[in-house]
Amino acid sequence: MKSRFNVVKTQSLQWKLLSRFFLILMFLLLIMESYQYITMKKYLYKSNEEVLEYRFRNVPIYDIKKVQTSKDLVENSSMLVEKMLDANISVSIIDNNGNIIASDSRSKDLEIHKNPNYNLDKHESNGDNKVKYPVSIPKLPQDLYIKQIRKNGNLDGYILARDENKNLQVIILRKLGNEHSSAGLVQLSTPAGPIEDILLKQIYTYIGASILVLIVGALLGLTIFKYTLKPLHNVTNTVKKINADELNTRLPLETGQIEIDTLSKAFNDMLQRIEISFEQEQYIKEKMRQFISDASHELRTPLTSIHGFVEVLLRGAAKDEKKLNLALNSILIESERLTKLVNDLLLLTRLERKAPVEMKKENISHIVEEVYPQLQILAKERKLLLQLEDDLLITGNRNQIKQVIFNLVQNAVHHTDEKNGVINISTNLIEESKNKFIVLKISDNGTGIPKEQLNSIFDRFFRSESHRSRKHGGYGLGLSIVKSIIESHDGTIEVVSDLGLGAAFIIYLKPFVEIN
Repeated sequence: MKSRFNVVKTQSLQWKLLSRFFLILMFLLLIMESYQYITMKKYLYKSNEEVLEYRFRNVPIYDIKKVQTSKDLVENSSMLVEKMLDANISVSIIDNNGNIIASDSRSKDLEIHKNPNYNLDKHESNGDNKVKYPVSIPKLPQDLYIKQIRKNGNLDGYILARDENKNLQVIILRKLGNEHSSAGLVQLSTPAGPIEDILLKQIYTYIGASILVLIVGALLGLTIFKYTLKPLHNVTNTVKKINADELNTRLPLETGQIEIDTLSKAFNDMLQRIEISFEQEQYIKEKMRQFISDASHELRTPLTSIHGFVEVLLRGAAKDEKKLNLALNSILIESERLTKLVNDLLLLTRLERKAPVEMKKENISHIVEEVYPQLQILAKERKLLLQLEDDLLITGNRNQIKQVIFNLVQNAVHHTDEKNGVINISTNLIEESKNKFIVLKISDNGTGIPKEQLNSIFDRFFRSESHRSRKHGGYGLGLSIVKSIIESHDGTIEVVSDLGLGAAFIIYLKPFVEIN
């Protein structure tokens, strides 16, 4: 369990940020140390070169000019060595053949040189606690000397080489005599041990300082990252508390961190979508429960009637011709009602599945005129008025549009007086916000619809309390079918009503557009 906790901890964002910050800090410190080490090393070696150059330039110019030939070089070599010699500096004179003809070192007579086992990498201290390095005379390859002599022009720069005791020396080579026809070379060298000691101390110092910086950086980084990630931890804790009963919970915004705010906003949007989906699911479940309940009730009513009449016949009523005809007619009526209910439910199911139907150019006014005789029979003594404009073309299914008209007129018939009822059917073309619509309007002077029921009249099996009697028939599916058909035609339907003054159903359909 502990190992699992450690794995989780090392995989946490805080740990990853801290470890990467630590690595970046180490990398930067390494670059800085390397740069400083290289810069200081070049500076110190260059300083030693300048010291040796100064000793060479310190010889009077007329002494240098005396050396024009090999003979002059041999005669003046001792004098040149003596004038260039200084503490911790060795001098050598090289002829044109690359041979050392004279050399000397100010510290060559030190007792320390008499000990062959003495390690020149180490140093000793004199009485005033100052470090004193013994000087050994380095010797370079003969070919190198000859190559330097034959170079055109003056020589510059320095060479790093080890002497016979394996100690590093800083060496400069300068021409004697004419720079184009040199009589020989002078070699000045000094130990590089002090430089190496300084660089070594610098490395130790920087390592110690780097360790201290890393420790302080780790502590500060841990504190800063912990504070920085606090809003993220708050998001995590809030999300953990959210369940089905708290989908309205929202994460705080404006934490001062753009990334956290963006994450919180994304979570809030997701929670809102989940909340809406959950509410829709609950609504659908409730509607399905209500649908099953209503459908069961509506199916049970005709089935109960049929069952009752069959029982009556079985008890002997079949012998009475009058009772037999009454029972059979009742069974026929109830079976027809049952068939219509099933057919309406199947139609609604097809419409909701958006099953493909044939759509073509239709004149909506012609459809109304075609179904008008059936509507007159349905209206009986009620007035049925038409106000139709011609050439109103739509893209639709003729039979479905007929059913919409029939259902709406039938609904008007159910809610108007048998003798004084008036039903108006009109069609026209309107333009709203630069968009054209063909309008089919069916209105009546009936009882009207209460305002609190206007949002429910298109629900399945919805019937107002005042119209639930068997006298009006129907199952409350007619308006649901109308709305589904209109929506499948990419149209909209709205209802306007005042209680006691009638109702008007207004359908908006898009005009037919010729596609080339």
